[in-house]
Amino acid sequence: MQLATSIIAFLPKGCLNWQGDALFQTHENLEHLAMMEQVLGPIPQYMIKRASQHAVKYFRNGRELNWPEGASSRESIRAVRRLPHLRNLIMQNADHSAGALIDLLQRLLTFDPIERISAKEALKHEFFRERT
Repeated sequence: MQLATSIIAFLPKGCLNWQGDALFQTHENLEHLAMMEQVLGPIPQYMIKRASQHAVKYFRNGRELNWPEGASSRESIRAVRRLPHLRNLIMQNADHSAGALIDLLQRLLTFDPIERISAKEALKHEFFRERT
């Protein structure tokens, strides 16, 4: 695994993995949300309830993502299902610092931007202290 500072460089925008590839390789909004849920877990209910009128179309009964029913194709469904959960993704490529890295990424990729840690806070995370 490369030095973790490269991980910080892309978060939360773009969501590239440490190998430089886009983690969520799609241009469709619903598929992108489904990929995020596959990797990060469900979108919090309070965020779904506060969704704008434009975003309501992506959710079923205002409670959950309209997936896979709203998928544009079977390939789209397969692309989402192929993605591993964040913990599994890290463990596939991990070294001794996997636990701290998983914690850091979960905090950086938190759905709610108010709860998400800043880059400045991230640099003080245990993961970086282990490396010095």
